[in-house]
Order: sequence, then structure tokens, then C-alpha cells
Amino acid sequence: MLGDLLFELSNDDRRRILLSVKEKPMRLTQISKNLGLTVQETSRQLSRLEDVGLEYKDPKGYHHLTHYGELILRQLRGIEFTSNFKAYFTNHSLERLSSEFVDGIGDLSDSMGIANAMDFIRNTENLIREARDYVWLLVDQFPINSLRTIVEAIDRGVRFRIIELRERVLNPDLDALTSEETQAIDRTRQTPLVEQRMVNEVNVYMLVSDSHCIIAFPTSDGQFDFKGFIATDDSSLSYCRDVFQQYWDGADQRTASPASLVIRGPVTSGLKVSNDKVIVGREDPRADAQAVQDAVDNYDEVTLRGTFNFGSSFVQISKSVVIRGEGRENDIPTATIYKKGWRFPFTEWDCVFKIDREDADVVIENIHFTDFNHTCIWGSRCRKLKIINNRITLMTGSGRGLSFGSFGDTIIGILVMPEVDAFQGKVKIKGNYIDFARFAWSGSLSRGGIEENPSYRPDLFNHEYYMTFGIAVHLGSDTVIIEDNIVRNANARGIAVTGNLETGDVIIRKNTVFSDVYGSYPFSSLEAGAGILVQSAWGFPSPGFDVEISDNDIRLDKLNYSGIKVLGPVMDREGADKLRGGVVSGNRIQLKIGYEGIHVRKCDEFYLTRNTISGEAYYGIRVSGRKKTGELDLRALNNKVEDNDMKELEIRNPDVYSDGNVDGEMFACSEGKSATANVWLNTYTSDNVIDIKINETLIDEGTNNTRT
Repeated sequence: MLGDLLFELSNDDRRRILLSVKEKPMRLTQISKNLGLTVQETSRQLSRLEDVGLEYKDPKGYHHLTHYGELILRQLRGIEFTSNFKAYFTNHSLERLSSEFVDGIGDLSDSMGIANAMDFIRNTENLIREARDYVWLLVDQFPINSLRTIVEAIDRGVRFRIIELRERVLNPDLDALTSEETQAIDRTRQTPLVEQRMVNEVNVYMLVSDSHCIIAFPTSDGQFDFKGFIATDDSSLSYCRDVFQQYWDGADQRTASPASLVIRGPVTSGLKVSNDKVIVGREDPRADAQAVQDAVDNYDEVTLRGTFNFGSSFVQISKSVVIRGEGRENDIPTATIYKKGWRFPFTEWDCVFKIDREDADVVIENIHFTDFNHTCIWGSRCRKLKIINNRITLMTGSGRGLSFGSFGDTIIGILVMPEVDAFQGKVKIKGNYIDFARFAWSGSLSRGGIEENPSYRPDLFNHEYYMTFGIAVHLGSDTVIIEDNIVRNANARGIAVTGNLETGDVIIRKNTVFSDVYGSYPFSSLEAGAGILVQSAWGFPSPGFDVEISDNDIRLDKLNYSGIKVLGPVMDREGADKLRGGVVSGNRIQLKIGYEGIHVRKCDEFYLTRNTISGEAYYGIRVSGRKKTGELDLRALNNKVEDNDMKELEIRNPDVYSDGNVDGEMFACSEGKSATANVWLNTYTSDNVIDIKINETLIDEGTNNTRT
């Protein structure tokens, strides 16, 4: 029987007929025409094939393979393939390959032979160079010759799986490598785009990409001579993926350099990997920033575990991604990032994360940033930006920050500010904890008491002190929500929103702003700093925008701080305008030897209500304006102040400091000396309505203002 079968299969025409009807059932005349045979010859060959049970004809005259014929033909592919490459398989062994892959070797029938090592290496390079999505390598040792091509593929976002011999993984021979090669191979060990496993022996050498596969078998003495096969057809690709997957499933996780742990999602056809990634910090500046950069470039969700040292590097986010830290203990994120190694003083922008893609949706949450230079999180461009439940802390602001000359070394926890034009996206900053002087509880950060002198100004130009901003948003054009954050020891501004466009809608609510350190007197101001500041047209002729400042807790325990400042334009250039129609309500402000509780300047139609101001200050609430310049009326008009609680506020008496700064803008003037009060309306105010208690004092220097 076997001899009869083999005899029938030995005829080329009969094999061609079997392959034709395998593709699709056909009638006699179609087969004859397609194969260039006479009808009589085709009929004769079909009869022989039918006699041995390989094919049959249905009632409509179509010829089909029998199930037996399909099985025989499949088995014949393997024999035909090995027969075609008789010389290769005479010297190469499949002895240790699993039996199902030996039996299925015919799946490689459409592959092409690679007859020499140079062609093998060239095809390997091309496979990696042309890969779009992934490359899988099963190798006896890392292909150093292809190192540069692998790194270039990583830069394109190609994901790698690499299986190596355990001996080579644990005892790599790196002595002969250049420093550049050592750095490149270190990159492959660190990036989350590369998953690595190890096995005790490698019995087949292969590379598989999304479009190509290369496979080679060992010689009779167990060595690889880099001769084998290359293919692009589905059958060969499927065969090589299956072989690789079997090795992968039986391999051990690489343990020599645990740069990342992999969360593997469901695999579809052996091609796709999960779009989530867990990165484990190594506290190695050569590895950590690069690993996180690769992850955010190529995954939709990135989870950080452990501690990361970014050195002097930063990570740029240029696509939609969620970056979150794993775990919290005592309500503090356990995933930590810090930076080290910058020079001081520093004159360039710096950060930990920079968000810079206008159509990106980015979330950064639950990460503890413990040290950085200038800015921790910087949003430059984004469609939607959410910064949620992070912790940003410094032991001190000394020795870091962007140097602005006489303005000092500036440090910002969360900065949203475009490099060009306006920030177009929506912003939500919620639940973050920011502290810029962790050890400075109860004012232990001091200058030997000199900072208690109201005339003292630290020498910012010579780095005697620094300026810190907890949260700063500048030139936004969409909704900005800042809520439920805690900002401690921001000595310039706890929260600052400036220069937004008229399409902006700013909501600052339920935040807590504390400071136990003396202020930095930012931008040459006589005031030490402010808990919350909102301003139009600062540094740029922007129009006004909608503002709500509500239900915030502000406690500033050092000299000359102010609680809330709402300011109109600094400039009167074309395009600049005032803030109008905003609300300041339900805020609780406590000042210790402070300057003023709430100040509304060059703004119209604001409603100040239900605010509680306590402690000590020269003024509880101040409404002020400037004279008209050009077409812009800079007076404060039609603002309403009512139902505010200042019964626990002690108004500071005029003193040497206030008398020395009487100018009608910083301090009110009465008979050549300064005057203080619960409410002060300066000369450039008009048509404001002020509701204050009988025992509260009012200085009204404006026109048509009404006290109720």
C-alpha cells in the first residue's frame, strides 16, 4: 500500500493536480486548462488519484481532495521541503526540536534558503530594520553585530522579546566592547520595550518580526553556522511564532538586570502585547529615565514601582498616556522619582516630566517626587492634562531652581505654560500635596531672626533665597480646575493663574495653602508672597477670563504675606484687558503679621462674599485701581463686598514700615502718614458696594462707592 501511494505521488503531474484541487474544487476542463494538460491525460491522472483514495468527484462534476488526501499532501510538504534542501539537512539536525515541529517542518516550504553566513547576517539586519511592531529573537548569544540596528528599532518603538542561553545572560563577555557598545547593550537591558528570558540550551536559532522570519538549525556538533531559511508567507511566520512561543513559555525571567517587570496581557495570534507596562525603578540614572521614556513613548498606560533616579534627565511626554505610581502607604505614594546632578546656578528650563503634544490626553497620578530642579511637572502643550494625587516635596529650595537674576532661583511644583502661543487644553490639578521645605515646620528655616524685620529683603540675585510657586498656570485657553490640593511653604505664590485667554474658565476651590517659611518678596514686590494669585495680562497682553476662587483654606504664618490677590493687567498694550465678573467666596484666610487678606485690583464686577479673614494684617479687604491709560479704564468698578467675617482679624497699626511706603497704592495715606483698615478702596475705585460690620473700619478714597 505504501509503495503504491508513493508511486502515484512520484509523478509531477499528479502532484500538481492534487495541489490545484486543494486550492479550490474544479471540473476536469478547468484543471486541464490551468495545468496545460490534455483533457484525456488529466482524466487519466484523476482516475489514478481516485483509485488510491486521494481525490473524488462530486455530483456536479467538481473534483475535491479527500480528508486522506489533505493529510497525505500536508505530510508530503515536509518530505518535499527536506528533499529540496537535502544538502542542508544532511549536515544540520532537528533532533532536539519538539516532535510536532519536526512533523510540521513542511510549513516552511515557501521559505528561501540562506547559504552563507554573510547573507544570514545581512537578512538579520534587514529584518530588524524593517520591523514595524515587534521582533522576537531566540539566540545562543546576543547578536552584538546587530546592536546598533536593535537600538534604532527601539527608538522607533519596536518591541523585542529575546531568549538567550542562561550562561551568556549571567556571564556576558563584554570585555571586547567599546564604551559606546556597552552603553547601547545596557539600553537593551533597561528599556521596557525589551523583554528577556533565558534557557539552558538553544536548539534552534530564529528571528521573527511582523513581516519576516529567519530560522536556522544547529550543525551535527550542536553549533550554529548561520545558514538557514528566510520567509514572509503566513505558514512560515506561524510556524516560527509557534516555535518561539514554546521556548518563551518554558524560559525563565532574566534575573541579571531587573530593570522592569512585565504585565502580559492577552496575546492575539501571537502578535500583540498588552498596552500596559510596569516599570521598576533601579535608582540608576543611566537606566531609569530612559526606561520611563521608552514606556511613555510606546504604551497607553505606564505603572511605576519603586524608586527612580533620573539624574539630570527629564522625560518628555509626546502622546496620550496615563502614568501612575503603584501603591500608597500612610496616604503617600510609594513610587518615587528624584533628580540629581544639575549645575548651580541654573539658567535653562528643567523639569521631571514635560508634556508637549497638542493632541495628547495625559494623566499623571500617585507619584512622589522628592527632588528636582526648577519645575517638577511642566505642561507645555496638551489637549487634556490631569495631574492627580501626586506628592511633590523638597527638603529645601536652596541650591536649585531656574535663575532669574534679581528675581532669584525659581522653583515650581506644577507648571502649565506653553512655549509658544497659548496652552489649548483642559487642565485638572487635583489632590496633590506640595511642600518646598519639609524640615521647616514652625518656621525653623530662618535668617537668624532678621527676616522678622518688615524691611528685610533677601538678596535673590546672589542666591541668598529662592522663590517657590506651588501650582502655576499661565496662558491657558480652556477650563482650568485646581482643587483639593495642599500646598505648603511656597514662599512666593501657593497657586497662581495668570494671563489666561478669554475662553478660559478658572476654578480654584477647596485647596489648602500653608506656609511656615518667610517670603521671598517675588518680582521686587514689597509683599512677601500670596496664597492664591489670579491675574490677567502678566507678561503678555491677554484679555480677561472667568474666575472662581472658593472654599480654600489659607494660613500664612510669616511676615507680610497676603491671602488672595485678584489682579487686572500689568500692561495696557492692545489685547490686554481686565478680569470681570468673578467670585471670591467661602475662603478662610489666616495671616500672622500679614499684609492683606484679599485684594481685588483693576477688576470689575467681582463678588466677594462669605470669606473669613483672621490673624493680623494691615488690610482685611482691599479694592484698588489705576487711572485710565489709552483706551483701557483701569479703575476698579462695580465690585460687591458683603457678608465677610473679619471679627477675628486684628488690623495692624501703622508703623515705620507702612509709613515709609505711603504712596496710595501700597498703603493708604492720611495726613502724610499711612492708614490701615478692614476695607480700603483707593482713589481709582468707583460704583463699588461694600457691606461691612458697624465695628469694622473703611477707608474710601474713590467715587460713588456705597457702604451698606
